[in-house]
Amino acid sequence: MKKIINSLKTINYKMFFALFIFGLIPTLYTTFRIYLIGQLPNTYVFSIAGQLQWVSLLYEILQEALILPLFYFIGAVISEKEALINRIRSGLIFTFIVYTVLSTLIFIFTRPLVIFMAQDNSIIDETVNYIRLETIAMIFGTLMKYLMVVLVTIKKDKNIYIVLIAQLILTILLDTFFVSTLKVSLNLGINGIPITNIIVNFLMVIFLVIILYKNELPIFNSFKSDYSWFKDLFKKGGISGLESFVRNIAFMLMIVRMVNVVGEQGTFWVANNFIWGWLLLPVLQLGELIKSDCGEGGMKAVQKKSFGYFNLTIIFVFIWAITLPLWKPFMQHVLQIPNYKDVHFIVLISVGFYVLFALNNVIDSIFYGLGKTNLMLFQSLVINTIFYGLMFILFQTGVFQPNLTLIALMFATGTALDSILTMILYAIMLKRERINILNFEEAIA
Repeated sequence: MKKIINSLKTINYKMFFALFIFGLIPTLYTTFRIYLIGQLPNTYVFSIAGQLQWVSLLYEILQEALILPLFYFIGAVISEKEALINRIRSGLIFTFIVYTVLSTLIFIFTRPLVIFMAQDNSIIDETVNYIRLETIAMIFGTLMKYLMVVLVTIKKDKNIYIVLIAQLILTILLDTFFVSTLKVSLNLGINGIPITNIIVNFLMVIFLVIILYKNELPIFNSFKSDYSWFKDLFKKGGISGLESFVRNIAFMLMIVRMVNVVGEQGTFWVANNFIWGWLLLPVLQLGELIKSDCGEGGMKAVQKKSFGYFNLTIIFVFIWAITLPLWKPFMQHVLQIPNYKDVHFIVLISVGFYVLFALNNVIDSIFYGLGKTNLMLFQSLVINTIFYGLMFILFQTGVFQPNLTLIALMFATGTALDSILTMILYAIMLKRERINILNFEEAIA
């Protein structure tokens, strides 16, 4: 027990709390939005909002190729001011160009993509309009995430709080004005959400640039940039992006599209938001801390802090168990979801598998922080080609007849198998590096 307590003392709780707030803010306004969407008179709005899942996956591929490796590359020059400013500036410019191109392509091909993803024919036009607005918001949203990674890496906790609180207040105010059914609202319906996102994300990007200047990081004092470091970024990010491509395309085709086929996109979207927004919130934000720690500290951070990471994750799982009786009342009375029983059932049958995912997240984050994206690619190729490939064959031959419950279980099983493989790869890495995470006290001394 003493060893466990000591391991928990290795965690940077100040930064973790900042990251937790960073994750909590979007969870709060997403929860508020689910409530607002539920109040709208049209019954199909959840089905429209649910289509953002597959759109977000396309952006996530680039995010994992470009933004996640930045923990490693920014952390590597954190003590060299000129190099740091150059990497922030050149990375921001490149990110803007790439995401603008992606958004333009999605904007042009939205209709055929929506049809391919098997959206209900009666709401295709509304879905197309919604997604096109979101593609604009995604450009600024990604730039905001990029700059937030910079603040996390250079450990500017107070600045992170300021940005997040400003984002929360603006989002709630504008959602109330654009989306809600109150008298002050413009009643823009579901399209009010991306309009809010466009305005808020744009303002936050400007705000973040100002903050960097105040922290003596004048990224636009000169537009002359050195892009030579992109060679290494592309090497590591290319592998990370390929891994994300394989994983997300499999999820799009085998999960999101199947959910659309069975007409349960709204239910699955809300259940997914509850799991990833509330249950996994501390888990995912711990992952962000791990990436930063390992990007800066390398293998020494792995030996010193891994045991503490795992123990803290187990504490999070115990919190799930304690709060479980509150989940259904939360869905019924706070979110006010009409089909809260269906959503609650999907969450319950999935949550056991997410225990493995929570532990797996620690290892994935270590791999990302160390720049070992080749290991991420290997596990993704194995799981997504073998497991989901087999399920696709069974679906095509009529053996697998999907419904929402079976789709949720299929996704959860795939996640669990991925976690097991990741743990094996982690054990191999520790053996090669001759690291025993239980001997973390030796690294501290």
